Amino acid sequence: MTDTPAIKRLVIKVGSGVITLKSSDGSLRIDRNTIFELAAQVNQAVRNGLDVAVVSSGAVALGMEELEINERPQQMAQVQALAAAGQGMLMQLWREAFDRHSLRVGQVLLTHSDLADRQRFLNVRATLDSLLAFSVIPIINENDTVMTDEITVGDNDNLAAQVTKLVGGDLLILLSNVDGLLDSQDQVVSFVGLDDQPENLVDRSTSTHGRGGMASKIEAARTVGQGGISVVVANGKRPNVVTDILAGRSVGTRFDHKKQGLPSRKHWIAYTLKPKGEIHVDAGAANAVQNEGASLLSIGIVRVEGKFSAGDLVRIIDPKGQEFGRGLSRHSSDQIPETVGQRGSTTVHRDDLIVN
Repeated sequence: MTDTPAIKRLVIKVGSGVITLKSSDGSLRIDRNTIFELAAQVNQAVRNGLDVAVVSSGAVALGMEELEINERPQQMAQVQALAAAGQGMLMQLWREAFDRHSLRVGQVLLTHSDLADRQRFLNVRATLDSLLAFSVIPIINENDTVMTDEITVGDNDNLAAQVTKLVGGDLLILLSNVDGLLDSQDQVVSFVGLDDQPENLVDRSTSTHGRGGMASKIEAARTVGQGGISVVVANGKRPNVVTDILAGRSVGTRFDHKKQGLPSRKHWIAYTLKPKGEIHVDAGAANAVQNEGASLLSIGIVRVEGKFSAGDLVRIIDPKGQEFGRGLSRHSSDQIPETVGQRGSTTVHRDDLIVN
């Protein structure tokens, strides 16, 4: 048994490999049995008093099945078309599965821009909180049909990490078609500590029909762990996988988390926003920010790189070229050169700054 703290709100990410099966001819078909089994386990969790949100991949994979396409296309427009064809099927599957337990579902499609804008971020949070208050299971996916490089979250592992912190989750379960993180002997690593380097064990390839892989799950686990939330990576086709994890049984790979996670807004700055540029600083400024809890003042800035506006996220770089923090710049990249050397001018306030 593992040490499982009291869980009130749970996020489960279901990978496309969990809800599909590959036929002998290479084509995909829906694994209804697994979907229905997972819905039954979610129902049990709900009956035990938990709020549960599901982040579900599979729209593209189901679109491939519907259109009888065996290999995932490379062109963005074709992938978006498959997502459009499959998303309705995906929701119908979950609706049918949860209807067996008299549970209702609600579709939530997100892009990175929905999360990067603070007001829209808060609106999404309020919507998800309301769905859960109505005893509705949110079925969340990235809005692939309008996805571009600028607004994509990246993959549903990352989306699940963002949603977990967004809704104040206590546990994130990432379900895939593998048993967890495997070591060099193909044995499941049962626990990953904060100081471990699990990346060294990872095959960098992604899944055939999704965008994620073990590397993205490790990244998601680190993101959520910084927010003080535990993560378990496990095989979604394993019988009673969710029930056993909630019962504290050793299943898959559990990732440790900080005992005191980042506050919600700082976690949003550090792990939701995408950096638009860099601010390079001198040794004195680096020391003041890293070790003295200071804001970043203009007097310590050496140069800027990239084009960014006031309010954008920037990387903060020390004299050795290493990133040691991120924050929201109060000045644009065009304004900063005009303020360099000025005493008392704050470029990144401490409240908007996270030190690595």
